[in-house]
Amino acid sequence: MQYRKLHDADLDAANAFLANHAATSMILRGNLRTAGIERRRHPLSGTYFGEVAKDGSISAIVAIFGNGNVFVQSGDQATIPPDLTAAFLADTVQPIAGVLGDADQALDMIDQLGLKDAKFSLNASDVLYRLDLSDLIVPVNVRSDSFQMVDAERLDRRTLLGWLRDYEIEALGAQDTPALDSKIASRVVNALDARCMWGLIVDGKPVSLSGFNAQLPDVVQVGPVWTPPAERSNGYARILVAKTLLAARSNGVQRAILSTDSEAAAKAYEALGFTKIDRYRLAFLESPVKLQGHLTQECAV
Repeated sequence: MQYRKLHDADLDAANAFLANHAATSMILRGNLRTAGIERRRHPLSGTYFGEVAKDGSISAIVAIFGNGNVFVQSGDQATIPPDLTAAFLADTVQPIAGVLGDADQALDMIDQLGLKDAKFSLNASDVLYRLDLSDLIVPVNVRSDSFQMVDAERLDRRTLLGWLRDYEIEALGAQDTPALDSKIASRVVNALDARCMWGLIVDGKPVSLSGFNAQLPDVVQVGPVWTPPAERSNGYARILVAKTLLAARSNGVQRAILSTDSEAAAKAYEALGFTKIDRYRLAFLESPVKLQGHLTQECAV
């Protein structure tokens, strides 16, 4: 086995491996499809490392993106190969902001990186859900003229920025800092460009937000989903998610994936037909950590 940085020539092998573990690889697959492996200036580009066999096939991937988030996928292996982690560490100088992936694999990666005792703003093992869109349970009122789905670009920009900011703080444990505002502004630009986010309008008023944070021809990953507190308990998020999935289904998409640690959200998704299949970890550090310096400091103690 080789443990090394991946290049454009590895793209087909990377896609083939990730497709076999689709539910826990949506961001990796979506970013690869959009940005490839070596398009360094693309906002979704990342640096990928793989466990590569002599025949070029891949059996594990670790990737880091511009925001400092690390995504892991080791397939049928319960843990990340230590040699792959070593190759990643040897070539990564970028600070780490978070670790995401299959719940157990991501936890193993956190341990291997020496971050077990680090301070996290969020370290949650969410329930992962899947839905075959042919089995989508459509709410009876979803096609009512009272509920209008619009592209996010038609929402007031201040409202959109505020909703995403509140979502990051409540759902993802983000710190309320000027850096968050910059992150949200960039996210809005990318989402509007990709046309992957929508709002629900009721009586002329925006009441909920939903989007896809990864899109492939056959499958989408739902998120973020946000309803401001004053508009909750009205079923708005369920209606909007259903509308987005109906539109995706009409375009040939066959499946949807999402994760949540909210019991209320889980009930809404289960009412649409989503079923539990796995667990997915979202682990975000309170502050980014430079790995080499962090690990060296730990060893010196």
